[in-house]
Amino acid sequence: MNRDDMIKNLGLIGEKIVINHYSSMGNIVEHSINSFDNKKDLVVNGKTIEVKTQVPWISENSFTVKQNQLRKCRSVDELVFISVPPPRHKDRWAGWMFSADPKKFKVKYYTTYDGREMVLIPREQEAVQPVKKLSDDELSELTKYTVSGY
Repeated sequence: MNRDDMIKNLGLIGEKIVINHYSSMGNIVEHSINSFDNKKDLVVNGKTIEVKTQVPWISENSFTVKQNQLRKCRSVDELVFISVPPPRHKDRWAGWMFSADPKKFKVKYYTTYDGREMVLIPREQEAVQPVKKLSDDELSELTKYTVSGY
């Protein structure tokens, strides 16, 4: 399996984790039928949700999105992050689901050494809250597909 396939599978697993979470609470969950939907990943009880599944930027204690993804992340009703455990580092929030208020989360901007413009969403802010610790089975599936060398 190549890197792009692994990234795609990781994202799909994150979405399934979120779907299972909301479904288990009796919510009506609809998954977008368009895999390139530029508005949302899911609809839960009529509210739009975007899911981001990633190993956070540990040294910055932040989730990251690309500059071109920020508008989509801000336009939904809820932004959900699945925090994938880093393969080689400790992280107290590894394996947690977070909910971010798209209208209120604060960002920082960062340019990487190779010129990529990144948007950092600090995990420790009022608008970003931990929701639940993921199960061992969920963590096992996520770690199969992580491409992070961190």
